[in-house]
Amino acid sequence: MLTGTVNDFQPWLAVDLLAIGGQYLSVEVVLDTGFNGELAMPASVIPQLDLVPMNNRFTYLAVGGEVELPAWSGTVFWNGRPRFVEIVETDSEPLLGMELLRGSRVTIEVREGGAVTVEALP
Repeated sequence: MLTGTVNDFQPWLAVDLLAIGGQYLSVEVVLDTGFNGELAMPASVIPQLDLVPMNNRFTYLAVGGEVELPAWSGTVFWNGRPRFVEIVETDSEPLLGMELLRGSRVTIEVREGGAVTVEALP
């Protein structure tokens, strides 16, 4: 189970990503139900991670329009084990999207400082 808190009415969680050297790097991410991918990371985080380049991905933005973003294959520690994920490089804050949440129950206490939990469905 992952836990986090609501800050500025955004649900924040820490996820562990495989970094260069075989260690895991904990990254604070916003749980974004409007993002249908797995993870989005800013360019400043990408060099710290053990990633394999993939073909660029076309993505629709919430503000409208489509952009082409660099994409990477990486590893996140998810539900107690490593899981391969697609990570797109963005200019925004780190995001956790709906594809990574597939098969999970998400609970958010929507108030400042409220609890955020993500747990695997049975």
